[in-house]
Amino acid sequence: MKHKFLSACCLLLSFIILLLTSCSDSGSIDKVDSSDVGPETQNTASENENQQPEADSVYVCPVDLEAYKKQNEDVYSWLEIPGSGISFPVFQHPTENEYYLRRDINGNYSVGGVLFTEVGYNSKDYNDPVTIIYGHDMQNETMFGPLQEMYSSDEGLAKYQTVKVYLPDRELTYQVFACVPYDNRHILYNYDFTDSDIFQRFFTEISQIRDMQAVFGKVTLKITDKVLILSTCLSGSSDSRFLVCAKLL
Repeated sequence: MKHKFLSACCLLLSFIILLLTSCSDSGSIDKVDSSDVGPETQNTASENENQQPEADSVYVCPVDLEAYKKQNEDVYSWLEIPGSGISFPVFQHPTENEYYLRRDINGNYSVGGVLFTEVGYNSKDYNDPVTIIYGHDMQNETMFGPLQEMYSSDEGLAKYQTVKVYLPDRELTYQVFACVPYDNRHILYNYDFTDSDIFQRFFTEISQIRDMQAVFGKVTLKITDKVLILSTCLSGSSDSRFLVCAKLL
């Protein structure tokens, strides 16, 4: 009987020792160094690090240019001066520079014409050193009718310093730096702006115009900048132009 009791005690003691040993081993898991990562976990971490960011959101033109192009395929961009009434399509005829000088969106005669660029001097991507958009100084405040009054003071320049151009695949933002009266010479014919010296000389001349109607912004212009010029007739003068010059940001 005593022998059986001792055997039972020994068996119980062995079980307790085994249990304590198991608990001690399992506790060591919490002490594993973070560098001791198994191959499977390492691959997962590497894959996460190499994941590409989500693609940029697709540009959506705020103007339905395609609808206008269905009406007239010569529409290729849209000009807007935020906060003003100037927000119109821009045309370029494939062969004639001044085709839209006196034509409407449908190609019919119109004294007011439309906004246009010249195929002989400007591409449609706005990548030329200087792009000129022409528009009439209309008394009914359409086209470039409001332009001269808008930029007749420092306050006006500050209010309307941003010019937007919308293309099917991107949006361009320009900052106005000079609003000046100018003679009626054909600028793109007389100045080859691909020549950096000519580019610099022209805009130096612009900055030196001293006229009551000239307004300038505090913008530094470099020879590598791309410039947009809005050109219209100078009010009260049949042989002068009013130019709004803006650089691409």
